Amino acid sequence: MPPTTAPHLPRPITLIINGKSRRGQSEFDTAVRFLRQAGVPLGATELSRDKAHTERVLRREVAEGAQTVIVGGGDGTLSACAGFLVHTSVAMGVLPLGTGNTLARSLGIPLDLEGAAQTIAIGHAEPMDVGCVNGRVFLNSVTLGLSADIAHALDSETKKRLGLLAWPVIGARVLWKHRTMVVQVTSPNKKFYTRTHQLVVSNGRYIAGPIAAAPDASVQDSCLRVFVLGGSKFQSLARTAVKWLLGQHTTAREAHYFATRTVRVETIRRRVPADVDGEINEHTPLDLKVLPGALRVIVPRNFEADEV
Repeated sequence: MPPTTAPHLPRPITLIINGKSRRGQSEFDTAVRFLRQAGVPLGATELSRDKAHTERVLRREVAEGAQTVIVGGGDGTLSACAGFLVHTSVAMGVLPLGTGNTLARSLGIPLDLEGAAQTIAIGHAEPMDVGCVNGRVFLNSVTLGLSADIAHALDSETKKRLGLLAWPVIGARVLWKHRTMVVQVTSPNKKFYTRTHQLVVSNGRYIAGPIAAAPDASVQDSCLRVFVLGGSKFQSLARTAVKWLLGQHTTAREAHYFATRTVRVETIRRRVPADVDGEINEHTPLDLKVLPGALRVIVPRNFEADEV
């Protein structure tokens, strides 16, 4: 018996998958099959060759008044695509095909393709907050310091081969060469300087895959979370990392953990690269703000942002 078409998806929907993501090319046909089996009325199915190809497809969908676009890829791909869909009526369906799949975790979307396809078929559209850094949209986090140095050292082949294990493997190499940074953080209610190895600005609860960096956050609370990981010494970084694993890092003395709608991050003496949703594409100084409810996404029926 042919699948019943998902009632909330009456029009043919375009699917675009990043062919360079960890599983994009190898699982393209599987993704198409699972979506059709779930009853999703697929129209065009595109295996993206490059960013220009993706941009053409998304601009076309917005111009033609599409209801939904399904995007398959890692967090960097989803973030880049969201930049074309914010403040439009187009909802984004998510197929998690990357390494960390942080956005899928924040939205409660299954990490397996079949489950994600079912979510698109029977779920519903919800508004979510997005972050904006120097005019660029991000969905999960912006980080400075050690994690950005690791992301810079990671190549796509290593991520494809090792998956989440790529981070500790490359991290061990980067750690001993890593330099601390002096940051100035300014928000409407706070201003401080500190020397540290790591600073994180998070939109939701998770960063870098399964790490619940901001346990009190959600993608619907209209706030960003800012925190520093450790002081200037490696002992402080290690101590904070342990507290992070125990879920106690937000109360650590060195954390400077707080919620805000806007924040400016500057570094003293040198510009520092920033990891934006897994991609190194910004440098300090950074002006960040939250855009409440700016993106529509397909989420599971039982989605509750503050319970994911």
